[in-house]
Amino acid sequence: MLTLINEHRQKLAKKLFASKNAIKEWKNGVGPNIEAKLKQNVLCATRMIVLQHSAHTFEVQIGEVRVGVNLAMRECACKAWEMSGIPCSHACACIKLVNGNVYRYVEECYLSSTQEKIYNTIMTPMNTHDMPKLNELRFSDYENEIFLWPPTTSRRPGRPRTSRRESQLQDKKVYT
Repeated sequence: MLTLINEHRQKLAKKLFASKNAIKEWKNGVGPNIEAKLKQNVLCATRMIVLQHSAHTFEVQIGEVRVGVNLAMRECACKAWEMSGIPCSHACACIKLVNGNVYRYVEECYLSSTQEKIYNTIMTPMNTHDMPKLNELRFSDYENEIFLWPPTTSRRPGRPRTSRRESQLQDKKVYT
């Protein structure tokens, strides 16, 4: 059992180390999955008509549908940008209109700088020398311990119902 745990720890440590090294290869400061989503959104944005109302507010038109976008607040009426943290296709169309960088509008948690901070923390192994071994546990070790017992429940008074109650609105037969 202990060897399985050690093997699992070694696999996890290798996976974390590989993830930490993979961050250095990211282009444009975001991971490959986010990069693919952004490219898809920018591609969809090419078919949209954008009207600028002020410095940060825009109206994006797709056929008959109009969607409001606020770049300063990082909001879109479709709510996809707020939910995912990745600019939606409407926002990408607005960013393209003002010649902005799409990667500057990605949520901070997806950036490589944040991911590096996450993986830079040192994982210290847990000491297990004082833990009991599973094969050596006996009931006598725990018989003097106080455990939490389940709550005492009382049965409800009266005889339990066996048939359903008829509705008051249901027609009853009248016998004469």
